[in-house]
Amino acid sequence: MNAEPVPEQESDRPRIGEDPAPTGDTSTALAATLRGAMHVAFLVLPVVGAVRAITADGVPAPLAILCAAVLAVIYLLGSQRALRRGDAGRADTTDLLLPSAPWVLALTAAWMATTFVSPSFVWIAFTLFFLVLFALGPFGGPLALALVALWAIVSPVLGRDEALLGVGEILGPLIGAVFSLVAHAVYRRLLRETDRNRVLVTHLRAAQAELADSERRKGVAEERQRLASDIHDSLAQGLNSIVMLSRAAGAAHPSAAEEFSRIERTARENLADARGLVRDLADRAPRTTLEQALREVIARVEALGPPTRWELRVDGTPIELAPEQVETLHRAAQSLVANVQRHAQAQRCVLTLAWWPDRVSLDVVDDGRGFDPSAVGRAADGAATAPAVRSAGAPAAGPAADASAPDRAEGGDGLRLLRARMDRAGGTVTIDSTPGEGTAVGLALPLRDQEARS
Repeated sequence: MNAEPVPEQESDRPRIGEDPAPTGDTSTALAATLRGAMHVAFLVLPVVGAVRAITADGVPAPLAILCAAVLAVIYLLGSQRALRRGDAGRADTTDLLLPSAPWVLALTAAWMATTFVSPSFVWIAFTLFFLVLFALGPFGGPLALALVALWAIVSPVLGRDEALLGVGEILGPLIGAVFSLVAHAVYRRLLRETDRNRVLVTHLRAAQAELADSERRKGVAEERQRLASDIHDSLAQGLNSIVMLSRAAGAAHPSAAEEFSRIERTARENLADARGLVRDLADRAPRTTLEQALREVIARVEALGPPTRWELRVDGTPIELAPEQVETLHRAAQSLVANVQRHAQAQRCVLTLAWWPDRVSLDVVDDGRGFDPSAVGRAADGAATAPAVRSAGAPAAGPAADASAPDRAEGGDGLRLLRARMDRAGGTVTIDSTPGEGTAVGLALPLRDQEARS
């Protein structure tokens, strides 16, 4: 359409949400290539040395084949150990998977022995140049390289009548040693650059995650501010109007002054809750513990008078919760206690707050008239829905909720919202109720990130 093409120089630049190209692949491929070259060299050079020893030097075939086989077996055994070490996760991606320095020394000693059998095995030194450099470290490697090169030069004349060395016999090992030393240095430099790039990629990903989290927090803050404004402009103002109207009605009708006073007191308490919500939306830090918040819930409902008797029990050692966890259980308890007050017609209701090593649970049990949870689900959602059932062996937890037949739609909304609230917090809701036999609703919330906060 009218979209402008992306400039070519920026097409490979990592964007937010995209993973940068993994730099570990480069080092892994480089190490694999060098290992493959060594495998090929130790497959070809001993065979070539054995063939040349038989044809050019007159070495008996069994002896030449034995020398080549010994070198191949030692190399293969060491390579298998190296691969097992890599599979077990004991090698970095930039490692050549060399099992140990003793293995390289044993391979070098076996090679030196084969050179006494035939000078044709000298050319295996070119692979040993790389092995000693990688296996023996920055100091032992170059020293062993010099010794291997020296042996490759002098071994053809040891025990023989030749007094002079040819130019090729001297320059060949020397050029090979220098080339190996340079190649090793370049390889190590590439590995250091790869490791540095890997660290940079890790930091980049962390920065991307931090930026994404910052954007998320910004969106949450804006939404909370909008909700605070809406609550202040609508709900809080409406409750304030109820307070003023009930006060005026009580003055105009002295015979009903007590009832209007109760309406005013209830409206004031809910107005305080609305204002608290506005404050909490700006600052999530809890002003009270969960136990104190639950006692406030009970105190407010008790102020409305009989018939229900309320009790709070606390089991276990309290643990400091995250602010959002306190808020989740506090609001859930408010909703469920209100349901008991309006619908249950209960004589007694017990809230049990239990602290476990990995969770906190809140049980609210009443002896009211009970209800059918599945019927409430059908009335609220328009479809048959079964209540949440705790799996076998899971702990009991929860507040109580009841709904009379005329108010099932409202109760269904309350339970649906309760489940949604607990789902967002990673918790569970369990409802156990039968008409005429009371109600028990359980809430359980996992204690996440407690070690990080301690």
